[in-house]
Amino acid sequence: MIVLKAVLVSKDRDYISAWLDYVQGSSSSSNVRFTAFSQWDSFKEHMNEQEGRQMPDLVIAEPEFLNNWLSNGGETSGVPWLMLSEGMEEVDEAKRLMKYQPLPTLLDAVMHACRQPRRKKNQRPGQETHAIGVVSASGGSGKTAVALHMAKQLGLAGYAVLYLNLETLDSTLPFLEKGFSRNGQRNPDAETGLSRLLYDLKVGRKESGKHLQVETKSVDGYVMRHESLKSDVFWPLSNRKEMLQMTRDDTSNLLRYLTDCGQYDALILDGDSGWDARSEGVLDTADSLVWLIEDNISAMHRWGQWLQHAERTRPDLYESVLDRASFVVNKYRDSVVNTLPRPDLHLDAVLPYIPSWNQLSQEEVMLSSPIFQREVKRLCAMLVQDGEEELKQTGRIQKVDRWAL
Repeated sequence: MIVLKAVLVSKDRDYISAWLDYVQGSSSSSNVRFTAFSQWDSFKEHMNEQEGRQMPDLVIAEPEFLNNWLSNGGETSGVPWLMLSEGMEEVDEAKRLMKYQPLPTLLDAVMHACRQPRRKKNQRPGQETHAIGVVSASGGSGKTAVALHMAKQLGLAGYAVLYLNLETLDSTLPFLEKGFSRNGQRNPDAETGLSRLLYDLKVGRKESGKHLQVETKSVDGYVMRHESLKSDVFWPLSNRKEMLQMTRDDTSNLLRYLTDCGQYDALILDGDSGWDARSEGVLDTADSLVWLIEDNISAMHRWGQWLQHAERTRPDLYESVLDRASFVVNKYRDSVVNTLPRPDLHLDAVLPYIPSWNQLSQEEVMLSSPIFQREVKRLCAMLVQDGEEELKQTGRIQKVDRWAL
């Protein structure tokens, strides 16, 4: 179980004691752990020690402590905060926690703030390609539909996009076959592009030992342009055995090569549900994850089981996934009726249920739903634009706001 970590800072030691005593005896005591300070130096030292470790999920502090911390690096730490206020300070109401109110109300506010989505860790320093994995613990959650729509919306927004399908049985061909072209002509070489690239990468690795080397860092000749999708794509592998033989390292190396080639702003990665090697490679390598959930008991249970297994067997991957994942309900119908598998989880977005997709007879229909396109556009903006704001602040890119309506 995840234990939320909160830091409480107040000069009033009796106030701290009352708060901690209440939490200790409450039903939330197993879900949240408080570390409290009444002096600035102790608080500052604690926060400095957390750098590079697991930072707290929330800081609740009186104004003099909070303002000092924010001006000494707290503002850029990514840690959410609340000002423990007596009502006189100028602060956004969403960031104000009135100091004197019933303790159950205070604790509810803290639990809610801890569960708010923190800015995800997006691209690695020096990297300009954003790899987004569309994943799920349940089959049939709509990964391919969401991934294709994301690729299309990013392409329409002016980004250079590559869509990569890593499913054992590629389900995209009926939807994309008409648009597989380059300048209106068939390209037999590109139709074997993914197979050749996987082979070239393996040969390059064998020849260079541990270092991945391919003669040119380019995907030209391997990919095809899909005009309807506004993205580059690989023609689906004709030999499923090649996909089944891909290891976790093969997948990670492929994704790193596609990232390092510098030809794309975004990679959209679409794979199987479960623990196969390709899925693990995506989980290891993607900068952001769109984790899809359906609002039914089975899907919620599988989501919880995946997290429980990962927490027990691979805690490093588990923490990393939570840090990068946006949890999204797909096929949403007015409200979420099933309880999330764990109280510390939250939902970041929803995507609507489209009844007409139940009996698709024309491949173009799936890519042309205005309602779905609108919500996917918002999801893309949440993922990519947040990353761009970070990059703009460091001066690494200069792009206009492509999402302005």
